Amino acid sequence: MSAPLARSRVVQRSVRNVPRLRRYAGIAAVAVALQALAAVPLSIVAAMPAAGSQAVTQGWISQIHWKSRQLAPGVTIRSGIVSSRTVAERISEAIIDPGRARIEVTHHGILARRQLTSTVARRLRALVAVNAGFFITSSPAGLAVYGGRLESLNNGPRAALIISHGRPRIAVAEATVAVRAGQAAQAAHLVNGINRIPGVIEDCGRPGGRPTAKPRQDVTCTDDDELVLLTSQLGAPAPRGPGSQAVLRPDGTVTSSGARTGGRVPAGGWLIQGIGAAATWLARHAIVGHRLVVTERVADAAGHPIPLSSAVTVASGAPLLVQNGHVAIDAIREGVIDPADPSFDYSWARQRQPRTAAGTDRHGRLILVTIDGRQPGLSDGATLSEEAALMRSLRAVAAMNLDGGGSTAMAINGTLFNRPSDPGGERADGDFIIAEKVRS
Repeated sequence: MSAPLARSRVVQRSVRNVPRLRRYAGIAAVAVALQALAAVPLSIVAAMPAAGSQAVTQGWISQIHWKSRQLAPGVTIRSGIVSSRTVAERISEAIIDPGRARIEVTHHGILARRQLTSTVARRLRALVAVNAGFFITSSPAGLAVYGGRLESLNNGPRAALIISHGRPRIAVAEATVAVRAGQAAQAAHLVNGINRIPGVIEDCGRPGGRPTAKPRQDVTCTDDDELVLLTSQLGAPAPRGPGSQAVLRPDGTVTSSGARTGGRVPAGGWLIQGIGAAATWLARHAIVGHRLVVTERVADAAGHPIPLSSAVTVASGAPLLVQNGHVAIDAIREGVIDPADPSFDYSWARQRQPRTAAGTDRHGRLILVTIDGRQPGLSDGATLSEEAALMRSLRAVAAMNLDGGGSTAMAINGTLFNRPSDPGGERADGDFIIAEKVRS
């Protein structure tokens, strides 16, 4: 089976954003912390900072020593350092005026291939580049749009960085995709996923998923009745297995239909796979020589549509950090707190970790930030609450958390600017937010 679609063990924590949960038995301080956390109502846990962190947060943020320089007209970069007996932090920030630099989200190539942030920056001659959304091996895990093409569906209602005609904004966004074979209601079927294995839902958050249809970060859910769309941007053979499939040309004409044998997606076209009842529907309606119509709609939480054109790119993450100028973390809704596993909240949200964040200020500028971590004496990282407080201190009126941990990376003019936490150095990532010089 192709690398980007290799099957994961079901309901298993992964290592995309934080290290696999370690056994804390025998570590008295952590055990006490977890017992206390378990006794706190989840509605409070979602918004509260880590115990004792308010003074620490305000302390280390106010202690940052910044150095800044103008990288290009409209682009400023800053590096910040905190060094004291209680905390060490290394922060990198880029402030980008979208009127003077071109901003987009990109995978830069096929989804089946991961790349280093610095490599992508060099190839695209980007002034600034940071890692973006969560990913599964290489394919995005969450809403992803590159050059107006929808390449992955959202995992429930989650934060997204939406760049439309060069202007960035942050909002909760969701996508709806359907396949239609005619005008009758029964001739249409919702698409459950894009560019993934049917029945395997990383980070959960899809209708019909088990054990939950709600988002759950680093958990794999399952569903035995799904219709999944694969695009030519995948760049790898489609997975094979039980069920049915149909191959479509760019105009939607079905060129083949039958068992789920995998194969390549035609350029600009689709390969649709179904399992369970969805496989039966697909086999009935995918008739060679006839057309299937794929419809797509992306909208924000208020229901405002986000028209897909070549000037629209989207990266997703979780959770929202700042909204309307105030810290606003809804960790339960976005699935970064697991109500059944308080220890996961401790590791993912309450321990200091490397973080990548994106925000916008009141002038419409894009703020990209990395916080190095897991490097005692050099940089500890940040909790989610500290990350949110930092973004607010940087005058973000809206901000969101992106993929972090060993994925956290910022490149300036193609050279790595921060210090990633993986022992081997910079990690290959799934997609990227880049800023380029405006082309004349």
